[in-house]
Amino acid sequence: MNRALRSLRLLLALFLAVSCTSERAPGNDTALPDEPPPEGTAPRARTSTWNSSAGALFAVRSGTGPNAWLINPAYGDAQALDTLTASSWNVEGAELAMLDGAQVVGVGRVSGLRYDSTCAGWPVATVVSPVVGTSSWRVAFPERAVEGLGFDSLPMLPSADSASRTRDGALAASRLPDDTVSAFRGRPFIVRQASRFAIGDDTIGTVFEVVRLVAQEANPLQEQLLIITEEGASRSAELVFHEREVGAEESMGSIELLGVLRIKSSRRLALLVRREHETGFVLEWIERSPRGKWNVRWRSAADGC
Repeated sequence: MNRALRSLRLLLALFLAVSCTSERAPGNDTALPDEPPPEGTAPRARTSTWNSSAGALFAVRSGTGPNAWLINPAYGDAQALDTLTASSWNVEGAELAMLDGAQVVGVGRVSGLRYDSTCAGWPVATVVSPVVGTSSWRVAFPERAVEGLGFDSLPMLPSADSASRTRDGALAASRLPDDTVSAFRGRPFIVRQASRFAIGDDTIGTVFEVVRLVAQEANPLQEQLLIITEEGASRSAELVFHEREVGAEESMGSIELLGVLRIKSSRRLALLVRREHETGFVLEWIERSPRGKWNVRWRSAADGC
């Protein structure tokens, strides 16, 4: 009897020990809650989406003379240009290949770099080359970074081809899936420009700017579409990219295709587009992936000068 009682007491003691240990054991969710960063901590800098294989700078010609905007692609659309100063970025003397479509018209040197202290904009410089005939260039990149591809536009085409291209652009615009602004329903599509370029041996790309207008007296509206289609010898034109912007007509600017470019190291194709707005301009780098998908890879900071 005494032996049975002692055994029972041992079992009870063991049970209590295990129970107490289990109560003190931590649960599975032992992670500490996230603490906010201390006040005054600088926000984490946004990583640039620019494809560095295209170079660490490039130039866009401003007008018909030798002057150009010098673009630092580290400054994307989440940044302001008021921190881009001569002390932080000096590319005086840099050499750039000057491109007009597929043609390299010369290699120019950046000189006379000027920053405007009264506005937040890209610095301006002259890009000059000793080679005669560099007056027709559009963009300039480091020599071994990109190559240009030729492209045509509506005014350069025979009238029949121009009319056909205009119909293609209007038809592509009418088939877009995100037509949600009822004010533009039933309004005609106006093809402002269309440029064609070769993607491969049998694939042709076309970039369109298409607009619709609501010409109301109080607040005229404009819808602006940037569309890319691809077609081949055995397939009709297929919509592969589009952007839609809607706003007051007076505040909507123009779209200019500055260049069709191929990155030499990866052979990736890209379009460099300038969007002019009421307060300045923005640049877009629209890149084609190896699978044939087009995306806005990089959008520049806004020039407000």
